[in-house]
Amino acid sequence: MNSIIEDLQLAARQGFLINLYQTNSDVVYTGYIDRLAPDGVVINTHDDAGLHDGAVFARYDSIDEVETTSEDLDNMTFRIANAETEGLNAVPQPDIDLDEQQAVLPQLAMQAQADGQVILLVLADSDNYLEGQVNHVTAQSLTFTVFDKFNFTHHDRREIALSDIQTLEFCGNELLLESAFVKTTRPHEDTIRVSGDPAVDATLKQAAKDNELIAIRSADGSGMFFVGFINTLNTDSVLINLIDMTGQFGGYTLCRRSLIESVTIQSDYLQTMRGFIELNQQYELNVQPVLNDERLFDATTDLFESILRQAATFNNLVHLTTENPMLPAMTGYPSTLTNGHFVFYTVDEDNQINHVGHLIELDQVVELSFGYMDAYLLEKRLKNAGNL
Repeated sequence: MNSIIEDLQLAARQGFLINLYQTNSDVVYTGYIDRLAPDGVVINTHDDAGLHDGAVFARYDSIDEVETTSEDLDNMTFRIANAETEGLNAVPQPDIDLDEQQAVLPQLAMQAQADGQVILLVLADSDNYLEGQVNHVTAQSLTFTVFDKFNFTHHDRREIALSDIQTLEFCGNELLLESAFVKTTRPHEDTIRVSGDPAVDATLKQAAKDNELIAIRSADGSGMFFVGFINTLNTDSVLINLIDMTGQFGGYTLCRRSLIESVTIQSDYLQTMRGFIELNQQYELNVQPVLNDERLFDATTDLFESILRQAATFNNLVHLTTENPMLPAMTGYPSTLTNGHFVFYTVDEDNQINHVGHLIELDQVVELSFGYMDAYLLEKRLKNAGNL
């Protein structure tokens, strides 16, 4: 424990960007130390795009490691600088006034109650997290009403001992949007989900015609689903303008009809995303300035072939999934298509390119994502370094 506190004190004095690893969670927080309080540390966190994304309080005994030097931190330093240079935008974040000489957890809880903020709690001995609003705070506990964006009927009120709270996230982009969203009256909607080729086909056509927000669940058993608006439909595939978890444009995903298990056209989560989209439009935050949400595609062509050919020509990074169970989902760039095949050169977590690559048949590709923030950032860094 003493070494952890010493690491935090050094990082605070030197103004280091840090990764904070926890003992009971896989979530890693990246940011700069705001203050060291008697009961824990407050870190101003950044998201994967490099944007300031609220803050987190973590108890000292919940911290496993404080990292100040790594390839990941070098990458985040680049992304933070890029976010400032390119003028990336985020939901305006309020200032929080804390007395660092006193325990800050009760102060944060009382501030959240006063402002009606949605916050996120991680409790001791629990792999789950709770999102919701604070109703009342005492010296030993708080009363908390859960907000479940997937099911509005889940609004349990719980009393939680302050000593059980290991981590508290506040004022992040998604949490601020939720804070505004819960102030609106949104009745629960039963989920309407269709499956089976005829029903899916009719639903996709209607959603494209009406420009309706939908969720497409993959049939690959991963539980993955894509939320967005249909851009282009053709006989064997659907191209979606994705919406990310904060209601912003999140790039494009092309998937084969054979990959679709079901299509959801009504749910509480879709309601939440529509609310986020409306809020982002008010803030003029619906799309980041470095992304293009206005691309048009030719539905009469093989979209997989045309997008991969364009990616090969311009060395654009894409993320793809194949029907080959021996190949995982991969991020990288393709070679020129030849006789229905291409070589795919992957990029690993350390921004290293595998120059051997994987030989892939075009017809085996079932999902292709491109034009999203992480691909833009990874591609820019590789090109700046002369590696792409």
